[in-house]
Amino acid sequence: MIIWRGWGILTIPIVALTGGLVVAILHNLMAGTGRYAGLALTAGLLTAAAVNWFVGRRLNRRPVRELLDPTTGERVIVRRSHDLFFVPMQWWSLLLIAAALVSLFAILFGAGPAVKS
Repeated sequence: MIIWRGWGILTIPIVALTGGLVVAILHNLMAGTGRYAGLALTAGLLTAAAVNWFVGRRLNRRPVRELLDPTTGERVIVRRSHDLFFVPMQWWSLLLIAAALVSLFAILFGAGPAVKS
């Protein structure tokens, strides 16, 4: 089950489409470069993180509304939030950056099958 509020569900297609597009383009450009072909994944994750950060910041920066409850006279602040699994959209970008760093370290420090060029 996926839990989201507002436009928080956009995180999934942003990551899939942006990251997938960058990976596809770079993989075709870097074809045949051995184990460094995995850099396309790192670049895709970083690009998706940047796009998701800016979209999330823009959506969650919208102004709040202050309403007055007529019966109690209390002020109520109404704020729209856009999150996925109770985490605001833009903060998912930190997880994507962490995944990109793990991918980069795996490439640089030899995790995975060794390919000789």
